[in-house]
Amino acid sequence: MERLLASVDIFDSLPVRLCPACEQKIDIHREHPEGTCYVCTQPVTEDQRRRRGELEKRSLAAEADDLQEVIARTSRDLDQAKADHRHAQSTHQDIARQLNVDRAARLAPFMARLEEMAAQTAALEQKLMALPAIEQMLTRKIAATQTCQAAQDRLNQLKRQLDETPTTGRTPIDRCALFADRMNEFLNRHRDDVWVAGNAAISADDLTFYVGTRPWNQVLGAEARVLFFLAYSRALLFLARDLGDDCPYPGLLMLDNPFQQGIASDVVHEVLRDIADAAQATGAQVISTQAVAVPLLAPGVEQIIMPSTYIGEPES
Repeated sequence: MERLLASVDIFDSLPVRLCPACEQKIDIHREHPEGTCYVCTQPVTEDQRRRRGELEKRSLAAEADDLQEVIARTSRDLDQAKADHRHAQSTHQDIARQLNVDRAARLAPFMARLEEMAAQTAALEQKLMALPAIEQMLTRKIAATQTCQAAQDRLNQLKRQLDETPTTGRTPIDRCALFADRMNEFLNRHRDDVWVAGNAAISADDLTFYVGTRPWNQVLGAEARVLFFLAYSRALLFLARDLGDDCPYPGLLMLDNPFQQGIASDVVHEVLRDIADAAQATGAQVISTQAVAVPLLAPGVEQIIMPSTYIGEPES
């Protein structure tokens, strides 16, 4: 309002270009009484404008005083409300604390029992959740028990049939002894070459081969192992002759390069001639792949010489 009163003189000569009501342009050159408003044609004097401004200032001052009184009264009411709220919160906390103390005092005799019941309830819920899996396991156990019982019954029946069936063949101990004797028959001829002093034996329980008192793979070196396998291969040819109808006829024996591990060639030649004679005696067929030809073979033995040799390949 102070700025408005100060601007009365400044804007006194400023013409009005636009109607504040309809916003139409006003022609200042149109006829109008001297000292009147361009818009409403009422007389306009400086005193009237100043009196209007002063009146507005007094009205605003009165309204400001009323607002200050309202603000002060509202501030006092707000402070009182905050104090009442804090008192109410403190009272609420005291009451809640007292309630907790009273509740704990009343429930103390029963808390242990309640905790025990809660633990039992949790355990029961876990057991109830495990019941379907336990039931499935019991079902599988019953089925497995029945299957095992059926298998045991069948095994007992087969044992009774085996006990009732008369045995005409040799016992496992006799079969192992015959096979070991056939191997020793071959090995005894080479004790002065690469063979050791012990004899070969076979356990009838698990068919483990022994040389002397220890398993063959713990006693024999590289050269003796080759001779041991050759003795084993030769003994296979005599299975049908030694064991009769209790053993199938092998029919074919294949040897892969017996000239290895540093054994003298004349020893291998003698072994191959021995195996060839055993094949003719038993009616079996022997195929040996090797890079060295064997002299003085029986007439029925055929040696096929390869027309060309390759690195790592045998010649015949």
